[in-house]
Amino acid sequence: MRWSELPRSARYYILYHAMVAPLLFTWYMVPYDFLEEGYTVLELGILLTAVNVFSIPAKFLVGRYFTFHDVKKGLLLIDVLESTSLLLLYFATGSMVPLFVGVSLLVSNVAATLYPLYQAYERAVYPEDRMKEALVWHMSLPEAAAVLSYPFLGYVFGVLCPSLDCVRNGFLVFAAVDMMLALYILRFFQPVVLREEEENASILEDLKALVQVLRGKLRLYFAVNVLYLLAWRLVPTFVVVNYIVEEYGGNLFHVALLEASVSLATVASMFVVNEIPERHGFHTMMLSVIGAAIATLIFYAKPPFEILLLLGFAARMFDSAWFVFNRNWLFKTVSREEAALISAGVSALNSTMFLAMPLVTGTLAAISPSLPYLAGFLLMVSTLPLLLKASKTRKNG
Repeated sequence: MRWSELPRSARYYILYHAMVAPLLFTWYMVPYDFLEEGYTVLELGILLTAVNVFSIPAKFLVGRYFTFHDVKKGLLLIDVLESTSLLLLYFATGSMVPLFVGVSLLVSNVAATLYPLYQAYERAVYPEDRMKEALVWHMSLPEAAAVLSYPFLGYVFGVLCPSLDCVRNGFLVFAAVDMMLALYILRFFQPVVLREEEENASILEDLKALVQVLRGKLRLYFAVNVLYLLAWRLVPTFVVVNYIVEEYGGNLFHVALLEASVSLATVASMFVVNEIPERHGFHTMMLSVIGAAIATLIFYAKPPFEILLLLGFAARMFDSAWFVFNRNWLFKTVSREEAALISAGVSALNSTMFLAMPLVTGTLAAISPSLPYLAGFLLMVSTLPLLLKASKTRKNG
């Protein structure tokens, strides 16, 4: 599918993610800042677990609200909240550090409750009959932006100006850029209302409907996603940063090189994924799980840093292929009207089950910085029987 063949609304949306991509480097700057300030990886895990507690009810309520209201407004709110969170980190100095850091993380977590709206918007603006091809563009351009920007940002904050003052000034710059992206959404995104009139169904009835879908047509999808996402939740950004710092004596430049290799793999994998017919989706997901699991296991062995870059490339090659066919599996199973409620509902359920994951993975990383990768390997492998069953079910269906 050529870029010009995408609907205009889809092109604006993908370009937005390409512009957002450099800002996501702050996901690594924040834990690096905390670790350099003297926090331990276990303390970070405890802090992030405490913040998670406040977001569980919001995820489901947000999905329900934006089933009947303009999704565009929710996407706008994400950037406003993320900008506010980064601005608070800039002011986190002296005796006010605990207060500003805590509020910043809470604001960012509230923004994260809105992330399922991205899926709902994608479901609305990407062409129904060429969903996989649109998702290839969705993955390629933002990751290409990360490949180009991460090494530069890592060099700036890890080599040229590695002080914490520079990192905090970076938060201020990123906060301003994030606010400009909110204006981009306001100007270029189309309004998307998934249902024109709000039904009189209660929250309890919506919950029952969600449970019915998850126990029915999305039963295997939900089980696979829980296990696979749980595997990656064991190696969140703060664990990756801690792993690079503790095992390799690295800084933000080393982190940037690893993440740039990961993003480059995403771009490369899209050329492969684009040639794979949709009918081979489940087999591709199974092969992807095997490849990502093997790469993750070698991470546990703490190879030389150069090998680590190659492993990061390999793991993301497989993970990106998994993502495209997994997202296509969801979009081919649910209707446009169900998209926001189901995405937000699944996110809320995952958040509930993963509530203590920062604490768990922080504890594992405190024992050994590479131990979370071993646990992730075991969980990835556990998805293979479920994917095989889903493949047979789809074939028989």
